Parts: sequence; structure tokens; C-alpha cells
Amino acid sequence: MSSTLASVASDELFKSNDASAAQDAILPLDAFIRSVTVNAQVGHMLFLGAGASISSNVPSGANCVWQWKRSIFLSNHPGVEQSFDELSLGSVQERIQIWLDAQPDFPAPGTAEEYGFYIERCYPLVDDRRAFFQRHVQVARPSGGYRLAARLAQANLIRSVWTTNFDGLMPRALAETSVTPIDVGMDSANRVVRTDRVGEMSCVALHGDYRYDALKNTDAELQRLDEGLRTALISQAASSPLIVLGYSGRDHSIMEALSECYSRPGAGVLYWCGYGDGPPPEPVAALIAKARASGRTAFYVTGAAFDDVMRRLALAALSSDARSDALSIIAQCGADNLARAPFSTPSGRIGGILKSTAFSLRCPVEAYCFKPNEMPDRGAWAWVRERLIDRGDLVAVPFKGRIWALGTLTAIHEVFGDTMTEKPVRTPLDASELRHEDGAITHLLVRALAASIAGARNLPSDGSLLWDPSTAQDRRLNGTVFKVHDAVLLYIRRLGRNVTLVIKPTVRVVTSTGSAASSEDEKAIKLSIFGYQHNDKFNDAVEGWRRKLFGPGTKLTCPAGEETGFVFIVDRAPISAAILAGQGEPSLPAAAVNKTTQRGFKVMEPHLLFGSKSMTGVPSDPHPIRGLTSNRPFDFSLTRSGLLPDVKLGVVCPEQESRTVAPRLRMLEESATPSDTEKDYLMDFPGFHQAFGLPLTIPQPGDLAWQAPDEPPADAGREQGARHAASAIVQAIEELRGANRVNVILIITPRRWVNWRWYENDDERFDLHDFVKAYCARKGIATQFIDEETLSDPQTCRIRWWLSLALYAKSFRTPFVLKAAADDTAFVGFGTSIDRHGQDGRKVVLGCSHIFNAQGQGLQYRLSKIENPTFDRRRRNAFLSRDDARRVGESIKQLFFEARGALPHRVVIHKRTEFRKDEREGLIEGLAGIAAVDMIEINVDDAFRYLNSKLVGSEVQVDKFPVARGTVIPVSDYEALLWVHGSAAAIRNNWRYYQGKRRIPAPLLIRRHAGSTELQTLATEILGLSKMNWNTFDLYTQVPATIETSGKIARIGKLMEGYGEASYDYRLLM
Repeated sequence: MSSTLASVASDELFKSNDASAAQDAILPLDAFIRSVTVNAQVGHMLFLGAGASISSNVPSGANCVWQWKRSIFLSNHPGVEQSFDELSLGSVQERIQIWLDAQPDFPAPGTAEEYGFYIERCYPLVDDRRAFFQRHVQVARPSGGYRLAARLAQANLIRSVWTTNFDGLMPRALAETSVTPIDVGMDSANRVVRTDRVGEMSCVALHGDYRYDALKNTDAELQRLDEGLRTALISQAASSPLIVLGYSGRDHSIMEALSECYSRPGAGVLYWCGYGDGPPPEPVAALIAKARASGRTAFYVTGAAFDDVMRRLALAALSSDARSDALSIIAQCGADNLARAPFSTPSGRIGGILKSTAFSLRCPVEAYCFKPNEMPDRGAWAWVRERLIDRGDLVAVPFKGRIWALGTLTAIHEVFGDTMTEKPVRTPLDASELRHEDGAITHLLVRALAASIAGARNLPSDGSLLWDPSTAQDRRLNGTVFKVHDAVLLYIRRLGRNVTLVIKPTVRVVTSTGSAASSEDEKAIKLSIFGYQHNDKFNDAVEGWRRKLFGPGTKLTCPAGEETGFVFIVDRAPISAAILAGQGEPSLPAAAVNKTTQRGFKVMEPHLLFGSKSMTGVPSDPHPIRGLTSNRPFDFSLTRSGLLPDVKLGVVCPEQESRTVAPRLRMLEESATPSDTEKDYLMDFPGFHQAFGLPLTIPQPGDLAWQAPDEPPADAGREQGARHAASAIVQAIEELRGANRVNVILIITPRRWVNWRWYENDDERFDLHDFVKAYCARKGIATQFIDEETLSDPQTCRIRWWLSLALYAKSFRTPFVLKAAADDTAFVGFGTSIDRHGQDGRKVVLGCSHIFNAQGQGLQYRLSKIENPTFDRRRRNAFLSRDDARRVGESIKQLFFEARGALPHRVVIHKRTEFRKDEREGLIEGLAGIAAVDMIEINVDDAFRYLNSKLVGSEVQVDKFPVARGTVIPVSDYEALLWVHGSAAAIRNNWRYYQGKRRIPAPLLIRRHAGSTELQTLATEILGLSKMNWNTFDLYTQVPATIETSGKIARIGKLMEGYGEASYDYRLLM
């Protein structure tokens, strides 16, 4: 088939203005399953390409091509191997391709000739080519998809398998069944015409089987399809339905045979299944168009991964024992990895004590429950709150269609008597509901406790907030006077089997008239009060409130003073933890440790790896800036070799700001000294060239690499201005790219555009930054946004370090990586994006899987459509069905395999929400073949605080510095607190550094949902990943990069098309 024919046919059917014709040729996956199963009595032909074997650890054809390209490139550029490990990254492929394109007579990228050309150029010897495939095939194992296909063959739904693969996976899968595979290859083509017998199935290897045949790899070989096999393929496909999976249509000889077949009359239907949601490849579109033009039935099926299709077909078509067998195969995929081991603490000397703001608590075990007759389905909480106005003697919440209340029966009848359909009944409270921190039962108990304390201690309250009127003071902000009171927030947290009350000192801010201050004003006043409330001052505030709340007694009734039987009992002594002594730390006296109830430990600060100035060894340093200034970026070999000698910057800046922005960008070439308050972390900025070892090429206004976008009309409203600004920036980027080859584009947003940076209405939310990022990511354009005001920030040293690092990383360079303990571990951050303007107000658009290697490098992310999500009660968080989770797991596994050519031994999945049962089981099934899987939920717990202490002589005293970064306290079998944010070693000897210097840090609450890795390892990994956000030069971020990036990428990714197929370098959305 000529390329012209392919182009014409594709245009006629899939790219024409006749949308209905194109749509008719697309068959949804579910309709395809029904079409096949309703014709189950008709034997189907199955045609498999390399994509079907990826989940069996066999590289795809495209992956093989890149392996060969890399081998050719690296053998010509020794010494840069480490920078080309992650072959799936677009930046790595681009660098290789640029060199290949400069070689004479090499094929153009993406052409069908690449496969044959590069394997012959890489391995001229036939035996070497065989050895390449043998190395991969011998370690492959039939995936669940192949095993299910064998069961479908046993049920006669599949009658023959045709493949371009050399792996022999289908015959190996059939060995588990009663079906005898009849291997047909180039040296045994005569077998293809034998009479079909019951209990046998032909497995036709069109390009040979590495075990027996001379393989077909080169262009010349691929042009010749054995005539007997060709004739048999055409003959059988004329009358039998053909299902194509995992095949791109790359081989001319096969496509010509199929084209001949489907240009003739015949009853055989063609189902060509594509992995993603995009249009079919051009040769496939041409074939389908030709078939339909000839009166044949032919469809393109989207979103059809091999394992997923086989699973769906098996569940839809098999029954009785065969179905049970299929279910067993599905269930046993990685089932052993669902177990979870409890956390444990190592033993040793005690070197520190941390006192918490949590107190053991016993809550009422029951509440009144009744069903109202007029509570609305939507707005139930507002309906209840309205009825409870000015009632301090009753607390009530809506839950599962009923009202749950704590108070007197009299109060309940006064408030709800007109709407009751039944008498209130004392009903047991489910203690497990307390694990939902914002759940209805937690809300009921914490407000009831606050009301009880307020009544008993004569304090005013509002929900979970109590304050002391005697502490009132005036605070002036922007000319306005506010009244400020000392206050405390109450939280109830369940840790394992124990329930705790957590207190958090704060302030209440109101206007001079007593109304609530705005959130912005309240935040500013709190920052002025608490900004430098360090560990010892925070301890004083906690102690003051502890005495005030719990001094006269710790038994509290609800309502206060009423004998209702609803009683809270609070332990007056806070929960405290003994922390193991680190190396060189003194031990605490036993008397100081006796009253502690928790045990914890500290993990070491992870080191980062850098490039060597002397070209010897791999230097390491825990401090990113010191490591960089003392050494070179990790990938400096690319600079030294001359492959990437500089970073070329493009600029998009409105014309009005160009004169002021241009000289400020030149500051990146100049040195700067940190302010005195930052010298515990920041080091002198020596200029971009000196810091990174290569020049930064900065354009000037008027240069082709400096573009000024059109201005929105001065009188444009928020929506019109934002849309105009986005369109103008995109147009400027396209003009810049067309005229210049730059590595990264810096986009300046002026103060004048502040009202045009985003808008939200009833139909949509639009964000200028997210829109441009999504547009550029689809085109592989790296961008860095910066507000005009940031360039004039007085913290010049900090800004120069941050912006320089961002530009270096976004030019697809690697400044540093983690020093990993094991190279066979990989990490995944998973997040979801919910379109709040979608159907029914909440619609999941996609999930985002962001993968990281053992060295903490964020490699790629993949967007996946979520077909059947479930939600929590407030519809704030989305969760995956088992099928969705399995597909996500398969996608993750494919990403890892494409990146490294092998699966990791262990995969760690991080996400912010719980892993529900369907998610756990589906992910484990999708990750079949991975030896160990850890599923870890990670959240910042804003309630918990612990107070650090130190040994002064023989006495334990409260420290001024907060809890050390790397401190870990297990609080239940499967939960632990981890301080990612905390005090750390400063660059000055014997100094300590507390990032941000704001109040005291909140820990991460980590929950294990699956896995058995020891807690020390999990904590060290999370700590290390907190240092791997290359979009900041802070020592760390408060959450690991897995968590921080996946949510942001999912948010921006909902603006992108082609979910499920395209993968992107994550730096495109940094």
C-alpha cells in the first residue's frame, strides 16, 4: 500500500469533515466486547503485535528501536551513559535523535524503515540479532492477558493466533490448558494449511520464532512475507473475524496482504484495537477506509490494551468452570502483595523526649438518632445549622439520611419536634467513623466536646473554637482596628484503637463591631503574631490552655451540667514520645522516660549525587546548593562532551515591561549574597555560568527569541482578558519557536494582568498558567512562568538560585539526584482531577500516574480516564473502581518497562487519599510481576504538633528549635508521624536550620495500606523525595515530590487530550 493511498484513505474517513463517517468507523470498547461475545460460536482470528507482550516483559517494537538508537549513539559518545539511562524521556530521545539526524543516509524519525535499518546497523550479525531478542524472551512470562487468551481458545472463541512477535508466549500460555498449540513459522509454513482439529490451535509466527527460525528483522527481510503464510492469512481473514491487538501496522508486507484481503468480498469482520484514545495510525486508517469502501465490515476500537481486552472478553464469554478459572487467574495476579505488615520501632538508647498536644480521650459511645421528614437531600448541613442557631445546649449533624444529636431530649424536641417522623433513639456510635477527620460523627463529637468545655469553663465558643475574652487586644492592619483574643482549636483524632483530643493554640480575629474578619486580614494578623512563635513559646501557649481547659477536672458532660449520660473523659497529661538517641547523642535518665507512651526514632538526612569537577567519582552532599557549588550538576558529562554546551532562553514579555525586565534577567549572570537571615541555608550565588558550568544565553528585546504578546483590551473584563492573554501568549510562543531553537521559554506576567490570570463562573474555571502549560506540554515546549513582582523581590540571592535551577532543569538537564540505597525500587505518585463544572457538578476527568526512579528523578506522567469512579460522602475525593485501578496499574508497569527495559523489583505508590479495597486489589492485579508493592497514604496533619526538648545538664528542658526533620513516631500498627518539615543541620557548623522559621512544624501522617517494607526505609524514601522538586531550591518541600506533583499535574492535565495514550516528561508541567 503506498503512502499516498494511506494518506488519502485516512483523510477520507478519519480526518475529513464528514464527522459521522469517521464516527461510524470507531467502535467503543464495550460495544466491541458485546460484538465478539454475541458471535462466540464463530471462531475468531487473533493478530498480535509487540504491544501485546509488553506486560510480559517483552519490549515493544518502538522500544526496541530506541534501544538500538541509544546503543549506536553511546558507542560513539563514551562517558555519557548515565545521562541516557531513562530512555522513555522525550528529552533523552531528542538528544539521541538530533545526532542521528546529522548522520548521512539514516532514516527520518518515525518512518517504517527505522526498525529494519537500526537493528541491522546496531547488530550487523544475524546471531547478534537473535541474541538480542533471546535475552528478552527468555525472562518473559505470559501475562494474565495471554493466559486468559488461552482460556478463550479452549472455549473456541479464538481459533488461531497470528503474530509478528518472536516470543512464543501464546504457545506457552496454552500449555496450561488442554489445547495443543501447532507452531507455524517460516520453516514450517506448510502446517498453516492443515485441517483444524478439535483441541488444537495454530500459532503462526509471521516473522519467525527465535527458538527455531531465522528471524525477520531487516527492511529487506520484512518486505518478504512467506507466500504460503500470506495466502493463508488472506484466505482465513476473508471468512473469519480478525481481532488485531498491540500492532501498529508497520510491516508493509503484512499490510499489503491485509489490504488485498479486505478489498475483496467476505464475511470476516476486522476489529483493529488501538491502545489509546487518539485516531488510528495512518496505515491502519487507510486499511479500514479501504475495507469499508469495498463493502467489508471494519472498525477501529479505542482504549483497548491487550490484557484488559482479554480480561473483558473472558468475563463476558466464559461460564461455569471456565469462568471460575478466569476469575482465579485475575485474582491471583500479585495477590500475595495485598498483605500489610505492622510498623515497628528499632530498640536502643533514648536520646530525646517529644511532648505532644494530644490527650487521651474517651467519648460517648451512643447518640440520639431519628429521621426527619423534610431534610433536603442537598443542603442538609445548612438546614441543620439554621435550626441550631443560638442553641448551645444541642449539637446535631446529618448522617446517612438521619439526624444524630448529643444533648437533652427537651432540646431535641424544641429544635426538631416539628419535623420528626419517629422518636429519638439512643443508638451506638461507630468508632471507625472517627478515622474520617472531616466526617459527620467526628464533627458531632468535637463540637459537643467544645460546647461541654465552654459551658464548664465559662468560655465562649464557635464550633470547635474556644476563646478567652479576658485576653482581648487591639491590632491595627492597613488602618483598620481588629479585636484579637487568645483562642484554641479542638480536634478529635483516632490513632489505631485510641481516640485523642488535640489542642492547637490560635487567635480569634474580629472587627471592632464584633463581626468576623476577612480570611485575608485574619491570615495577615495571625502571621504577625505566630510567625516567630518558636517551640518554647508554643509550649507556653499549650500549657496555658491545658491548665485552663482541664485544670478543675477532666470529666465533662454534654451539655455541661446535665446528666444525660453523654460523658467525655480527658487525660490531663499529654501523650509524649521517647526518641532513640542518634550517634554521638547522650542518653536521657530513665526517670525522664518513664512517663512516655510512644517510641520513635530519627532517620538520616538523605544525600544527593552531583557531577565531579575532576571527572573522578560521584560526589555527594545532603545540601543541594553546597553540593552544586562544590561540584558540578549530575549530568555535567553532557556539557563537558559538547553535546549540550549551553542553555538557550526564550522570553515572552509584554512590550511595556520589556525595558525593566531585560536588565533584571541579566542578574542571573551576576553574583549575589544572601541576607543575614538566610545565611543558615543559602550560599553566595556565583552567577549561572559558574554555578552550573555552562552559559545561559539570554535574548534582548527585539531579538527573535524575545516576543511581546498582544495586549488584552484595557477595558477587558476578567473572562475576556484572561482568554485574550492566553491566546496572545500561545501565539507569541509559536512565533518564538518558529524563529529560534530555545531550550526553555520564560513567560513574564505583569502586575497589570493580575485580574486576567484566572476567572471562574458557573460553567468553568479558567487559569492562565494551567492553560498555557497544557498547550505547551502537548507540543513538548518547556516553560517557566514568573510574575513581574518576583523579579523585583528584595531577596535577590534566593530568587537567582531558584530561577536558575528551574531554567536548568526545564531545559531537560539533571542538576542532582538522590543517592539511592537500592536501584531496583521505583516510586509512583497518583492523583485525580475532578471537573467541578462537569455533569452533576462533579465529574472525574482523569487520574495522573507520575513515576520516579530510585534516584528520585520524576520521569514521566501518564493521564488515564477514570471510567467508573466512586466518591466520598462529600464528593470531594474520587476513588478508582477495581477495573480502573487495574488499568492504572498496567499503565504504570508499562511506563516503567519503557523507561528501563525491565520491571523494578519493588514499586511504592503514594497518594493523598486512602487506598480503598477495590483500588488495592486492582492495582495489585495491574502490577502483576512486581515482587513487592507498597501503598502509602500521605497527608499533612494540621492538628498534631509535638514539642521538642533537649538535655541541659541532667535536666530535660523545652528547646527553642522544633522537632528534628526525619523524626518518626509510629502511632498505631499501620500509622506513623513523620517530620519532613523540621529543624535540620545548617551550612554553618553547629548551627541548626528551620526552613521558613514559622511557628512549629506539622508532621506527615503516613498510613500503610499494603506492603511490608520496614518503616525506616519508607521514611527515608519520603524524606529523600521531599528534596526532588527541581522547581525550588529549598532544602525540601513539606511533602514528597510524588504527592506534590501528581495532584498539580492532574489539575493541569484535565485540559489535555488523548488521556491513556500519551506520556509526558513531567518537567513540561513543572
